Amino acid sequence: MAETTNQSPAAVSTYEQLENYSWDSDEDFQSGLDAILGANPSPEQAAELTLRARCFYYARKFNCDIDFDGYKAWREQTLDLTNGTNASEIPTQNAQAPTASTGHEQGAPYPASFAQVVELISSGQPIPGIKEIPDTVLAGQGTESSTAKRKKPWEKDLD
Repeated sequence: MAETTNQSPAAVSTYEQLENYSWDSDEDFQSGLDAILGANPSPEQAAELTLRARCFYYARKFNCDIDFDGYKAWREQTLDLTNGTNASEIPTQNAQAPTASTGHEQGAPYPASFAQVVELISSGQPIPGIKEIPDTVLAGQGTESSTAKRKKPWEKDLD
């Protein structure tokens, strides 16, 4: 393989394992990726951040060193060898970006995303699970204070 002459076989093996890891079924990675990508990243930004997050997460999970630039170069060379249409790699990346931009609607472990809560608040709708407390003050039901005002330390008791 001429494209991997400047990379060690161990690095290429790590890159292949990284590429073949089941990212879609890893809930920890998906929740972290959603937090990283935010609401509406551009496709280029989402692709770059996804690759960086994959490298970081994989390195932490499997306690190995991954050279991001080396992985990115290896990945581009691998894509170039297949004329840029490697079906297993490109849709995974593109499928993750829209998931993050639509919130946690697809298989999220919690019911509502931050964007949905903000939308409910801005439209004045009640938020599920939050108790409604009326903004009224009950006038005339308060009691007068029955204790004497406490004296300050420097005030003398003249009584």
